[in-house]
Amino acid sequence: MNSFKFYPYMVVWEITFACNMRCLHCGTSAGTVRPEELSTDEALALIDELAELGCTAITLSGGEPLLRKDWRDLARHIKKRGVRVALISNGYAMTDEIVRDFKEIGMANVGVSFDGIEKTHNYIRQNDESWERALNAMRLMNKNEMSFCAVSQISNINLSELDDMRQLLIEVGCPQWRIQMTTCTGRMPRDFVLSLDNYPKLIDKLLEYQERESEIEIDVGENIGYYGCKGTKLWGGEPYLGCYAGTRVAGIESDGKVKGCLSMQEEFVEGNVRDSSFKEIWNNPTGFLYNRQFTRETASGECRECRYLPLCRGGCATTSVSATGERANNPYCIYQMEKKQGIKSVDSEVVSKLLARFQV
Repeated sequence: MNSFKFYPYMVVWEITFACNMRCLHCGTSAGTVRPEELSTDEALALIDELAELGCTAITLSGGEPLLRKDWRDLARHIKKRGVRVALISNGYAMTDEIVRDFKEIGMANVGVSFDGIEKTHNYIRQNDESWERALNAMRLMNKNEMSFCAVSQISNINLSELDDMRQLLIEVGCPQWRIQMTTCTGRMPRDFVLSLDNYPKLIDKLLEYQERESEIEIDVGENIGYYGCKGTKLWGGEPYLGCYAGTRVAGIESDGKVKGCLSMQEEFVEGNVRDSSFKEIWNNPTGFLYNRQFTRETASGECRECRYLPLCRGGCATTSVSATGERANNPYCIYQMEKKQGIKSVDSEVVSKLLARFQV
């Protein structure tokens, strides 16, 4: 990472911890407003600072970001500073008026959480209206020609419903489906988390969908795949270059705490913008060391001796820590699974050149 330029290219910002649901898989256990969430003036000043540091995209998240009264002011200011603004919502509070506001502001994209067929989605969300509200939110955006996508957290309880979910999304006119793997953080019960036996089934299904991409675009989350035959194919033959937390990605909590990625556990908090500027936190030479000063000695288990470690650095840090308690000891790696089965990887030309560069 020595020659890698560190700047907050993309920021995911939890603008409020308030939420109108109590989802079983919530990675942060969101619900009520955090004590002393950033004021409007503090939030606007933070946007200015992020823009000056070269940030190109900010995603407003929560909790449920639409519950923060000044979300429009924040979104407009982000757009005014020339930064791409997006938002992710559970869709429950979505109305025609809000969708028109999205368009007027110039929101680049809105993600709607979608977790399964009606019974499963409502069970996960602990709300009997949540499934229909989510689909209605997507219908409203399709009708108003607003750019949007569905965002799904895949676990043991909804893996078998992927085909039905895909068909429902096509029917409401959803153009893109972002599929991520749920991790054991926040309220997420450990037995919900995708088992290692089920993990290859998810990858096989994603590869199947990618071959039928004309109906709906599949956007694969950063904690799925990596290398190996299937992993490389999943990423279109391009190299997967690991977790960008604290190097090109930052997460900000509603009370000002800064992490390398919003999904990371609280042990990864690097500081608070009320105590130091974001710039000082970002440029701290002792900050974000789990990625900025990653070495082979950082890794453990099968990751440590893996030939792809200099490229992927153990994959998603949150996934690895939630699974094993270690930064780079990640069992959710299709390459390691294929290796145990005696399947030999065939590297693309780009991957081969990178491996040679790192003398692997």
